[in-house]
Amino acid sequence: MTMTLEQFERQIKEGLAPLAGQEIQGVKVLFLSSDIGPWLDTGLALAAGDRVTLVLDGKVWLSRALNLSFEAPMAVWARIGEDGEVFRGVQATNTCVATTAGSLYLKLYPGERWLDAKGHYLGEPASINPDAGGGVSVALILWRHDADVRTVLRQLIDSDATAWWAAGELERQTRDARQPPVGWHYLWELGSSPVYAEVTPARSSGAPARAIDLHTCNDTAILQKDVSIELTPTTELLWTWKADRLPSTVAEDTLPTHDYMSIAVEFDNGRDLTFFWSHEMAVDQSFSCPLPGWNHRETHVVARSGTAELGKWIDEKKNIQDYYAKAVGGDIPKRIVRVWLIGVSLFQKGEGSSQIGNIVLTDGNKFVRVY
Repeated sequence: MTMTLEQFERQIKEGLAPLAGQEIQGVKVLFLSSDIGPWLDTGLALAAGDRVTLVLDGKVWLSRALNLSFEAPMAVWARIGEDGEVFRGVQATNTCVATTAGSLYLKLYPGERWLDAKGHYLGEPASINPDAGGGVSVALILWRHDADVRTVLRQLIDSDATAWWAAGELERQTRDARQPPVGWHYLWELGSSPVYAEVTPARSSGAPARAIDLHTCNDTAILQKDVSIELTPTTELLWTWKADRLPSTVAEDTLPTHDYMSIAVEFDNGRDLTFFWSHEMAVDQSFSCPLPGWNHRETHVVARSGTAELGKWIDEKKNIQDYYAKAVGGDIPKRIVRVWLIGVSLFQKGEGSSQIGNIVLTDGNKFVRVY
């Protein structure tokens, strides 16, 4: 739902009023406008161990005409103190525990991207898109140290219709979270996500014994694993994958349609080369990422195209140096330092699902089992 700030604040405070001084220490409600760039000190001073629940409502429009927006969970980022590391929730409610003392800071995702985990960024766009705008209402609920938060959430669900957010937060706290495989981690600058999970694939022709499942729906995530292998003329990336549903139904090489699922390698020069399954673009077609902040960093290559092979396990093999020379050009990097899995459905608000396994980097007699 999307409410005015006044409606949002009234519902939050009316629902929590009976708890004041009992289960909660305080409540703050504020609005993060898309027109305001810098980090905002909320004035909520946290001690180590404090629990605070964030409730979000709204979205940030990149372009209304193109229906491009960041939903609230992707848009709103936080840090504790001016030097704290950035983080975000994965849904419209999230409860976090302060690991250090400091004021809680909030900021909308920057115009391009984060530069480091401390929340420095490239800056906001020089000119605002005329049909951009919007923003997110945020409620900050600071719990008492002895509060039984889950019990309180259940009571709110049963007794107060204005506490609509409580059901979502209780479900988030009690459900079994999807977890990525051991040794893999989410790219910090996009945040954690439930997009990836390790699974045992259903038995079918060509299926690996284990796989990483991807399910993306109006969101984005990058999963990474650190590796180290020299890049030579014979270095190859091998994997087995099965796509069941593609998140785009058109070519993925423009910003409004840039929804895809892929596997990528990152090099020691900071660039990455990502191989994706396209809906209709030709195999081996390549292009620079159309996203601001990523266009000089990431190059896309079509590894497979069309819908005829959806639902089938397929083996792939790519010579990395050959593709780098053709698609990126310039000096050849010396090493591959990470393997990425990417899932994007943020722009067209669609859904994608796939599984991938048997990920290997080889170079002559060298054999690196990535997964």
